[in-house]
Amino acid sequence: MYILSIISYVIGAILLGISCFTISVSVTWWLGGIAVFFLILGCVFQYNASKHKYSTRHRHN
Repeated sequence: MYILSIISYVIGAILLGISCFTISVSVTWWLGGIAVFFLILGCVFQYNASKHKYSTRHRHN
């Protein structure tokens, strides 16, 4: 899950950067929306990875 969060963050950041340099307004909005989706997905993956890590640590102690 942790690696998926990093990949999602990188894809979201790249798409957000690309959306800043597009000429068409609709392409900018579409790329920006997809970028935000990947950034939120990265947050969800990171939350699930840290949640699993803490629950595993709690179980073993």
